[in-house]
Amino acid sequence: MDATQIILIVLIVLLIIIYPILVSARNKKENQRMLEQTNSLKRGDKILTHSGIYGTIVDLQLDGDRKIVTLETGNKDKGYISIDAYAIYSVIKDEEVKKDDVSSQTNVEQVEENKKENDKTETLAEEKTEGNVKEEAIQEVQDNKTDSSIKDIEEQIHGKKKSKKN
Repeated sequence: MDATQIILIVLIVLLIIIYPILVSARNKKENQRMLEQTNSLKRGDKILTHSGIYGTIVDLQLDGDRKIVTLETGNKDKGYISIDAYAIYSVIKDEEVKKDDVSSQTNVEQVEENKKENDKTETLAEEKTEGNVKEEAIQEVQDNKTDSSIKDIEEQIHGKKKSKKN
C-alpha cells in the first residue's frame, strides 16, 4: 500500500465517524426547538402546519403522551381540524401578521399611484396626438395653398382623429 491509499482509507473512516455525529447534533437542536415550541402552545396562537394550513388554536388536549391541537381555519366559513402538536411548523407572531398587512397596504398604494401615473401619461399622449393632427392639417392646407375655411380644417382634423383611432 502506498501513502495515497492510506490517506484515502483514513479520510473515509473519518467521514464515516464524523457524519453521524454532525447529523445527530443537528437533529438534537431541531428536536429541542420542536419540544420548546410544543410546550409553549396556548389558545389563540396563530400557527402554520407542515402541510401549509393556517389556523388559530382553539383547544389543547393531552392524550397519553401526545398533545392534540384543535385549529379553527378559514375566515367566513370556519372549519375545525384536530392535529398532533408536532405537525405544527411554526407559531406566527402578531408582529409578523402586522408587517404583512402593512406591506400589502403599501403594495396597494403603489399600484394606485402607478395607475394614476399611467392615466396621466395616456392623457398627455392623447393631447400630443391631437396637437400633431392639428399641425399636420395646417401644414397640409399651407402646402396645398388652398383657401379653405376654418370648417374645412376642422373637418380634416376630425377626419384624421377618427382614422388614427381606427
